[in-house]
Amino acid sequence: MIARLRTFLFSFQTKLVVSLTLVIALAILLSGAVFVARTRDERRQQALDRVAAASPAIYQQAFFALLPRGEEAEERTFAESLDELAEEQDARILIVSNEGSVMHDTAGRLSGMQVNIPRSTAEDLRRGFLAWQPAGEFPERNVTFVSASSRFVTSGGRELPFRIVLAVKTDTIASAWLGLLPGLALASLIALPLAMLAAILLARQVAQPVKKLTAASEAMARGDFDQRVEVSRDDEVGRLARSFTAMAEHVGTRDAQMRALLANVSHDLKTPMTSITGYAQALSDGTAGAADVQRFGDIIGEEAHHVNNLLDDLLYLGEIDAGQVIAKREDLPLDAIVGRCVRRIEPAAHAKQLAIDVRLAPDAQLHDVDADKLERAFTNVLDNAAKFTPAGGAITVVGRRENGAGPARVVCTITNSGTSIPDDDLARVFDRFFRGDRARRTAAGSGLGLAITRELVELNRGTIEASNEPGGGVTFKVTLPA
Repeated sequence: MIARLRTFLFSFQTKLVVSLTLVIALAILLSGAVFVARTRDERRQQALDRVAAASPAIYQQAFFALLPRGEEAEERTFAESLDELAEEQDARILIVSNEGSVMHDTAGRLSGMQVNIPRSTAEDLRRGFLAWQPAGEFPERNVTFVSASSRFVTSGGRELPFRIVLAVKTDTIASAWLGLLPGLALASLIALPLAMLAAILLARQVAQPVKKLTAASEAMARGDFDQRVEVSRDDEVGRLARSFTAMAEHVGTRDAQMRALLANVSHDLKTPMTSITGYAQALSDGTAGAADVQRFGDIIGEEAHHVNNLLDDLLYLGEIDAGQVIAKREDLPLDAIVGRCVRRIEPAAHAKQLAIDVRLAPDAQLHDVDADKLERAFTNVLDNAAKFTPAGGAITVVGRRENGAGPARVVCTITNSGTSIPDDDLARVFDRFFRGDRARRTAAGSGLGLAITRELVELNRGTIEASNEPGGGVTFKVTLPA
């Protein structure tokens, strides 16, 4: 139980759900914070604009409240009038002497304190205090003071020794801001479960293919290569699943090839080794007569040679597969390669009375190829042709340059007379260890010669294909860059 819980908590899906939920929650909080800040500023601006717009009327009313009977006013009546006016206009009103002493504060917090208020300009008066500015320095935070009145002059020409300062009440702005918090909290309570649900669904969409890939990988690790992950999506996960499936198919094919290789190698080694062991035992224990000694020794040498050729082919294929075969590029005529290969098989052809017709065009020039590797490839094809051409038959070698719509190519065909290859076998002649019926009737051969030939031709950016001739016989066509 504990192990399952731990697996769940530390699983990729759980981590993805938590991560997505946190990201979405953070996005909600940031959006809410930005919204609250902007709304607060808008509310604050609206309050300031309202007070600023009402300032001329407030100043006028305040002035007449200060002068209910000319220039004399009772202090209590004065204070009550201002408080009523501030409540009516939802503003804060301060009376500040020209020396900076607060004579009255409708909020009751700054009365008797000393403040610094700059004198208003004529421009302030012309704007009617609608374009408000900070009214000075006050020892109170979180309060925005709109503007200060200019000097007041009575009808008798006497300047009153005070000014009126307007401010937006702190509690007005604070309440507007705090009023948003319940809505934000409610939105968060609704949004977070939805965010978690969306995160779970999204995580499941991502995690399910990953779980399939994990299970398939574990099965492949156990040796089961028949794993396929079907994911019908076109994103990175879908491409990963398709790549995994392609890899599994490739690994499965290679595993099957490796098993077949081991089986074929075991079979091809067992037969000659059995012969070598049997004949060597006969020579060792003296059961072979004097007349058999030479024959047994020849058989042992032939079988050992066969084993050695098989091992050489296996080692060479291993080097090709490992990318250890380095090509040496050069330009040379086709005759420089094929001519040597033809001369190499002439003794075997002469022994079977085979006619060899070689027709190589002078303009058949090879470009950027490895001569040694191509020589081995052509030798394998010619050896194969000589091996399966009946006595008295013919081998024809034709080389020419072809200039088509694409890049120029050199084409060399090697055709031998005799029987054709069965259609079922024709497509497999280049497979490793493949030996058709007629090849199995022949003692020599490892089934690797044509496989090596194809690898060497492709290493030189060429192609090779086999086809049957209408009248009998087989043609191998090699195409190389010119």
